[in-house]
Amino acid sequence: MKRRRPYRGCAIEAPKGRWRVRFRWRGRRYARTTTLAATAENRAQVDKLAALIGATIAAGKNPLALFKTAAGSKSAAPKSETVRAYYERWIADKVPPMTRKALALDYRRHLEGYVLPRLGPIPIDRLTPRDIVALQAELLSRPLTEHARRRLPGHQRGEGVGTASEPRTLSVKTVRNILLGSFGARLRDAAHIDEIPIKPNLFSGVQWPRGIVPGPEPYEPAERDRILAWFKGKRFGLHAGRPGATNRTRLHPPYHAFLHTLFWTGMRPSEAAGLHWEDIDLNAATVRILRSRHLGQERATKTPAAARIVELLPHTVEILRTIQPLNVVPNTPVFTNLEGRPIEPKALSTHWYHCLRALGLPIRGLYATKDTYVSLAMSRGVDPVWLQEQTGVRFETLRRHYGRWMRSEGADQLRKLGQLAPKLAPNKLGPLQLFNSIEGDECEEGDLNPHGFYPTRPST
Repeated sequence: MKRRRPYRGCAIEAPKGRWRVRFRWRGRRYARTTTLAATAENRAQVDKLAALIGATIAAGKNPLALFKTAAGSKSAAPKSETVRAYYERWIADKVPPMTRKALALDYRRHLEGYVLPRLGPIPIDRLTPRDIVALQAELLSRPLTEHARRRLPGHQRGEGVGTASEPRTLSVKTVRNILLGSFGARLRDAAHIDEIPIKPNLFSGVQWPRGIVPGPEPYEPAERDRILAWFKGKRFGLHAGRPGATNRTRLHPPYHAFLHTLFWTGMRPSEAAGLHWEDIDLNAATVRILRSRHLGQERATKTPAAARIVELLPHTVEILRTIQPLNVVPNTPVFTNLEGRPIEPKALSTHWYHCLRALGLPIRGLYATKDTYVSLAMSRGVDPVWLQEQTGVRFETLRRHYGRWMRSEGADQLRKLGQLAPKLAPNKLGPLQLFNSIEGDECEEGDLNPHGFYPTRPST
């Protein structure tokens, strides 16, 4: 039997994002991981190291001495990683469930599209505040591509400067998200996890102009009702599923129920998309919010306070009963698309914008449903504690964003005074109706909550 020749070479691999060499010496296996990221530009240095190890073994000398000499020599310190090399190693760890899919996509889009083209070749430990300031100035003056502009929600397509002679640019908010959010998270991990000596106060020289923050954009009650009526009567195209067959159209009640629930509960679209039938108690008219769904992934709610119990209108309960399947298991999704899978808010936006264009309404994002609910509630003087529990948003935040819809306290005081002394202070305000009828039906007082959010007749 032919004897196997002894192995005298050196193998190269990259199991965890860094180049590693493997070799044998005197019948034992050895592996040494370098500090170089597994990139094409670092492969040449590793090839030289592997050739040196192979030559040392062929000469009958101990290759381990090469590593001892390198470790004991200060002049042999490894070359520091570049911003691009560290990014390739860093982004490989951003996977679910530790990192949301949507957040990982933002990291890739921000860093690969905006940061790496300018800062990629710079060693990460040599970054200076001047590099950050220069990148900020470049991004604030960079024109938006047409593709990037189309990806923006309807209410953000007017951001930045944009005239016939001056193209539209990135907004201040977008640039802040790129630098302080995505790039800042990467620098934080480089310092705390990989112990790379990042210069302190890299963002100390960065100043931010006051940006234009779009406020809430609710729809009027009549506009809301037109949207719901459109989805209730719209016939959506359905692929036949076999060659040569013609496509069909049909009504799809889950779309109408989804929009109705958003308009009349104050849920976020991702929260409604993540509902299972085990979360809904139609007899008690309540919904338990435990999760959200975005980009095909179910996660915990946006904030701990968003995990809550939401109360339902009687008419909303009836609509949900109509879409409840006969055979249902606890984890069956409540709202489904045309293929029977859970509704994806981003995918539904196509039908949403089609509806708005067909009705001639202002183009706004799907989050306008929550704006409509909260603004209407605050304009009718809803109990702040109840509204905070219903929406999962602190009342201070609601007041800051929706304060202009709050009912004047002076009107309440005049009403009380008019009731006590009608001859001295007649009540000229007229009856105060909290909510208009909901798609033609009225709800009875006390059916929803103890605060009287939806009374059917005005107070006297």
